[in-house]
Amino acid sequence: MARNSYRNFLKLLEKWPVDASKSADRDLGEYLRRRVTEAFRQGEASAVNEKECHRIYTSLNRVASGVYSTKYPRSLTSTSTGLSAEQCNQVLSAQFLNTLEEQEKGFFKRLFQKN
Repeated sequence: MARNSYRNFLKLLEKWPVDASKSADRDLGEYLRRRVTEAFRQGEASAVNEKECHRIYTSLNRVASGVYSTKYPRSLTSTSTGLSAEQCNQVLSAQFLNTLEEQEKGFFKRLFQKN
């Protein structure tokens, strides 16, 4: 029975892209690939809970297929921060977060030196 679940997850992972702008520990696509690899170490011969696999697969498939984005369309293109989706992606990129982290180290260092 694990054969069907394994094949389903492999097809699902084809639909789920890896975001190159994020590090491996922050990318959902990479995380899913890692979890499928762990769960199906022996490939189709793995012993897994079929019911739980099916539940997880159907949930992730709905997200990957955009079921909820079509069912509940957004009326606004901006976020609560006022940034566009592209700007949010840039802000959440690994490069930006590394730059921000370096700046924060300098800020806290200056803050503690004053006191």
